[in-house]
Amino acid sequence: MATDHNGGPKTSVDASNGKAIDAALGDVIRGLLKKPSEAVGELVADGIGILGDRVRRKRELNAKLGMEEVRKRLDADGVDMKDITPPKEEELHLLMNGMSLADDESIRGLWAGLFAKALEPNSEAEAERPFISVLDSLSPLDAKIIDLLSFVQRTDNELQDKIIKFAPRDFMNVTVEERTQAERAQKENAALQKTAVSTIRQKAEKYNLSGLGAPGWSDNLMRQGVIERTPIHRFGRVSAFGPTIRDERDLANALGEFNKTLREMEEVSKRQASPPERLFSQHTFGPQLNLEVQLTAFGKRFASACGLIR
Repeated sequence: MATDHNGGPKTSVDASNGKAIDAALGDVIRGLLKKPSEAVGELVADGIGILGDRVRRKRELNAKLGMEEVRKRLDADGVDMKDITPPKEEELHLLMNGMSLADDESIRGLWAGLFAKALEPNSEAEAERPFISVLDSLSPLDAKIIDLLSFVQRTDNELQDKIIKFAPRDFMNVTVEERTQAERAQKENAALQKTAVSTIRQKAEKYNLSGLGAPGWSDNLMRQGVIERTPIHRFGRVSAFGPTIRDERDLANALGEFNKTLREMEEVSKRQASPPERLFSQHTFGPQLNLEVQLTAFGKRFASACGLIR
């Protein structure tokens, strides 16, 4: 362990320096609140100096951590440093500035992902201003929600690739062997789905997103156009020729169906206009999860540009 000139641990010196800076800053703030107006100018200068030093050091650390993450992502994608394609100067400035201000690991990871994708020679992703605007607005909770929804998208894509698709040659004459194959496929697909749901749940619990209940948790992401309410499909098949009206009974049935459709449309409209209460809920009759929100088309492009979806 490193020691100071008195033989004590170096970390204790650093800690005491930090406490001294905090104490000095506290004195400046208290002075601003108590001192007469003629002394305020000097105190403000002292306060700005102390804050400036601390902010600068923090931003330098954030930028260093962010660039390390960018390097890791480029290495993971097999990008050689000699092949990188630097973005435009204005975009580079915005990326560096945003990453240096990202004190949260989740948000900094999104900045690093966009930075890395913008450097990859074969990537179609660019540091578009709408993407940077979204990143500037994110809270740590927002970043975790985007990461989880992207994880759900990736998991579902992998599940669709793995599930066994089986159909008999003749649905009117299914053989014993085909029935056995269908049962085996159904069992294996159910196991794959259960594993996928369990993986998503673990990710949600890691981020403390399983029981979201605080009001307003979705406001910023919906306002930025990153997420939207998932649609519900309850409407029956509509005949191209309309209902056949032969007597009063048929007319009453037709009016009943029409009113039912109107009520369902009104329910859907209210649902789309109201903020979601939670991220997802458990399906009533199976292991599936009912997502209350999903990434929009723009949200998917944003997640892809940040390296969350391939």
